[in-house]
Amino acid sequence: MAKIKNIEFYNFRNFKNFKTSFDEKLNILFGDNGCGKTNILEGISLNVKGKGIRNSNIINLIKKKEDNFLIKNNIEIQKNDFNIEIFTEQKNEKFKKVIKINNDSSKDSLNFLNQSISYLIFLPEMERLFQASPSYRRNFLDRLIFSSRNDYNKLINKYKKSLFERNRILQSYKIDDDWLNRIENEICSLGLEIYKLRDLQLNILNIELNNMKNDHNFQFDVKLEIKDDFVNNEINFEEYLLNLRKSRVYDKQFGGTKFGPHKSDIISIVNNEFESSLLSTGQQKTIVLMVLLAQCNYLVNHKKINPIFLFDEIGSHLDKHNRQILLDMINRFEIQFFLTGNDKNLFSFVSTNAQFYNITKL
Repeated sequence: MAKIKNIEFYNFRNFKNFKTSFDEKLNILFGDNGCGKTNILEGISLNVKGKGIRNSNIINLIKKKEDNFLIKNNIEIQKNDFNIEIFTEQKNEKFKKVIKINNDSSKDSLNFLNQSISYLIFLPEMERLFQASPSYRRNFLDRLIFSSRNDYNKLINKYKKSLFERNRILQSYKIDDDWLNRIENEICSLGLEIYKLRDLQLNILNIELNNMKNDHNFQFDVKLEIKDDFVNNEINFEEYLLNLRKSRVYDKQFGGTKFGPHKSDIISIVNNEFESSLLSTGQQKTIVLMVLLAQCNYLVNHKKINPIFLFDEIGSHLDKHNRQILLDMINRFEIQFFLTGNDKNLFSFVSTNAQFYNITKL
């Protein structure tokens, strides 16, 4: 169980020098647009590997006209305090993120941190999740998998790298058949593993959503599915490999690889009648919150993982259904929440003791 106790920013985004402490349960950050609410959530999200909730290039995190940034955290993990420092290092004209735990940046320390912190994230654009691009929905699902498997991003990155390498070989003047065969074998192995984990994740969510209907009056019945004709035909390794080889001419001409988990879509069927893309923005938000509630229930009760919630601009489109789901999350789980919104009054429905922060005035 991890909780952020305080944070300091130096030359990070719009902050020159900023410091604040947090409540162990519910933190509500409000203020004008552009005051830095999202930047605080982004800084918190950088405590683990990756580029944070906005997936920004590291150089864009540095305050303008400054050379680097520094973030200091005090994080409680399993009732022990750890000092975390996150900063930039420049090498060969490239910036990279460095994390130190109690002044230690060893692999063992970083693995401990990554295994100890899990995030569940809501961003404003998720209100149109089922009208967004398939890649955005894939990323949404992959983040849920990552919340329980901190090594999952390695699998995704390795798969993307293999696709890039295959495309590079196909576009080359002289093709190295042995190397191409080896890369395609790797793509098949990695692709099938991604398909398997995504399918498992959707099954988990569907089971949790169904089980939670007993004590929560959801507005909809929801079933999540993967839409992918290639994998729905129950493809195996040999067929996958054969299809890759058959598509070489096509992929060489048009670039990329025309099938695989990078082409999948995730759809949501409502009341066994229609897809969620037909719903209003507020109703799509309801389904996203239902999914996050289901994932949290799975993490806490089945994986013994207590995630930290980072909910950016959650205050809009909060009808009675969305408020009830949000309240259920807050009251059901002993975990830490960070919510942002433009107006403090948007959170007047929260009965639990909360710490409010007016970021505009800080």
